[in-house]
Amino acid sequence: MINRKKGRKGVFYRKSLVWLLLTASVPGFITGICIYLFGVGQIEKDLSALHRNQMEERVQYIDDQLSYLELDLSHWAFSPRFGQELQELDFVYYFQDTYDISKSLVVLEGSHPLIQEVGLFIDRANPILFKTGYYLLDDPGTTSAYRKLLADPRYVYWVEQLKAADVDSGHTPADDPTADTAIDQAIDHEEAREDEPIKPPDNSNRTRDPIALVHKIPGGSTSPFGVLVVTLQREKVVNLLKTMTPYNEGATFLMDRDGGVIVSDEREGQAFQDQLKQIVQSRGDESGSFLWDYERMTYSVSYGKLKRIDSEWTYVSASPMNAITSPVVVLSNIILIISASGLLFALVLSWFASLRMYSPVERLIRHFSNDTNLSERGIDEFQFIEKQWHHAASESLELQSRLKDQLPKLRSGFLLQLLQGHLYAYSEEDLRERMQRYGWKIDNHQFHMLHIRLTGSDNLSERFSQKDESLVTFAASNITEELAAERFEQFNVMNFHDLSVGLFIITANDQPIAYQLQSLGEQITTVINQILKLQVTITISRPTNQIKRISETFMEVERAAGFRQFVNRNQILSMDDLSVDEANPETKYPFALELDIIQSMRSGKQEAAEELVARFIEEALTCYGTEYQVQQSMLQLLGSMQHMMLQSGVNPFKLFQGENRFERLSQIRDPDKMLRWMKEQVIIPFMHEREARANIQLKQMIDQSIEYIHANYRNNLSLESCADLVGTNSYTLSKLFKQITGVNFIDYVTELRIAKAKELLSGSDMKINDVAEEVGYQQRYFNRIFKKQVGITPSEYRDSAG
Repeated sequence: MINRKKGRKGVFYRKSLVWLLLTASVPGFITGICIYLFGVGQIEKDLSALHRNQMEERVQYIDDQLSYLELDLSHWAFSPRFGQELQELDFVYYFQDTYDISKSLVVLEGSHPLIQEVGLFIDRANPILFKTGYYLLDDPGTTSAYRKLLADPRYVYWVEQLKAADVDSGHTPADDPTADTAIDQAIDHEEAREDEPIKPPDNSNRTRDPIALVHKIPGGSTSPFGVLVVTLQREKVVNLLKTMTPYNEGATFLMDRDGGVIVSDEREGQAFQDQLKQIVQSRGDESGSFLWDYERMTYSVSYGKLKRIDSEWTYVSASPMNAITSPVVVLSNIILIISASGLLFALVLSWFASLRMYSPVERLIRHFSNDTNLSERGIDEFQFIEKQWHHAASESLELQSRLKDQLPKLRSGFLLQLLQGHLYAYSEEDLRERMQRYGWKIDNHQFHMLHIRLTGSDNLSERFSQKDESLVTFAASNITEELAAERFEQFNVMNFHDLSVGLFIITANDQPIAYQLQSLGEQITTVINQILKLQVTITISRPTNQIKRISETFMEVERAAGFRQFVNRNQILSMDDLSVDEANPETKYPFALELDIIQSMRSGKQEAAEELVARFIEEALTCYGTEYQVQQSMLQLLGSMQHMMLQSGVNPFKLFQGENRFERLSQIRDPDKMLRWMKEQVIIPFMHEREARANIQLKQMIDQSIEYIHANYRNNLSLESCADLVGTNSYTLSKLFKQITGVNFIDYVTELRIAKAKELLSGSDMKINDVAEEVGYQQRYFNRIFKKQVGITPSEYRDSAG
């Protein structure tokens, strides 16, 4: 409501009121016509252009937010944490893995502001559901709903209306009072309730179906067994849509391919939304803008497409224009009436018209500041608006500059995910669209990869230490970037921080490139020799026109770098000069099987690892057939296994008692003996060592708990506090405590306190009240517990001991 208190109006209002009173007659008539014919139309045109520009920026922002969410989920889906071992993992026994999975889901849930919750469903004999907490699913309806998501032929897809009645959103055990009660009862009656699963809470009272993004796991697997379900917060999605309408008025909503409304801010009512949806669908084109009259209001309507993974959404935004133009129209009519009715009547109406004309200015000022009393500031209203507008424009330019500065990082992040295979589920069309969005020109272009390896650092130990590898690589990447910028328009340098650098180059199809790449490699080699005093090995890939083959191309050049002469000198290798079928058998090395073998051993799946090694040898025999090539493949596999052992904390030298396993493997000439040797001499010893380490860790956990009990038995001890100390939950600690010590947690604490009480009763003159407090009891409970454990009261025990 407009504040009309005296002294609240500004300088512009007083001047405009005087001017209206003086020109309210014949001059006012001409002025009213001019305002009506020219002012309203120009304002509508300017507002329409402003709305279109704002829409383009906001739609791009919304699309980027959803794209970041899709990339982030794909990254997590390819994480080893959600690998094949989850299908058979005992989540109760391997409580640390269960805790790590829950922690990963918590991190994923907090990685994006639009995420409401994250769920992980694992389909097996007893289905498992993680909603940051761990649940055993026994509800057929919920299990069936998740299996429908898993049965969908799409690998990554959006679910616009995820039915809350079918897939319960749930709460984490810490948020659910029912779950807390179940845990407390499990502690009090642990022997009777140890094997009972905690059921996920019922949350069937949801009134709105959420939007969800589904990604099957493991990432890239041909036989997924689970899904990651990211549910968006509908309120935040609606708030994001509201940014597409200026002045926080109008309506926005999203539609799916069938015309169904996914989300809507519902500010203008259902009838308004239905009529606008019909008009947009009837136009037939994918995007556009138009003016629409609805119930004496003119709206600027813009619509377009948001292409998502396996989905296509239509956004619609309608902003009212009459909020600004209506006072101008009213003012022109008032001026015409005043001019016709006479000066006296015109004076009265001019005062009223001035108030109406000033209202949009006052509203605009209130958008910038809550204080509308500009008289005390001594400035004109429009001077104030101009100042605030310049300030908003400078902030907009600053935000655009920041976005431009972040673009190289976005490109580098996209390329790293592409090279590491995290974008395997995306189609060629989706990848091309993303590269164009990041500013690359890729139509009728081809892609090249250069792998740059620095060698000879061991001979310069007086200049570089092991800790300087990242710094030296950074310097080499800067040199590469400066030299590449002199020759190519589109390129990107990737610093791997391990004395190796990747160079990604995009060139036109008709541009001769072989000589330029060779010349660039020689120039990089010369400069690095002069500045860093290191030798360089550069491997140049074959050109490719497909973005999905970039990862494979980079793997080829990285492996081909191993064919350099094993001397410290500069070398430039071109894949065009290497025979892939004869001179480079590693290009057919079964990397996928190697990765599965490593994952199986790391997860403790001995039988699966043995079967995969057998398949590895069979594939090597099928592809190569010669003894030398099969041996080379097996030696490489053994090296990868030993590298995994080192990463797992197992020293292969101690595990194999100093024996050179590579020499022993190279002496075996029969494939069957080779397979048997790998099982007996590599896989089984590692599995035994891994199991022994796991048992030691569990015993150390119980020893730490016992040490904590002995140090704090005088205080208020609880199973939960001990569980927090050793990094597990109370259920798991209770089960392990009884398994290793033979008694329950509470019985152990009680026996310790009674033993300490006996010592004080027989060896000191302390009062029984003081003895009770010293061992952590109140006297009335102490007497009862002491008699129950010993058979006599504390006083009788002291008398008998004396």
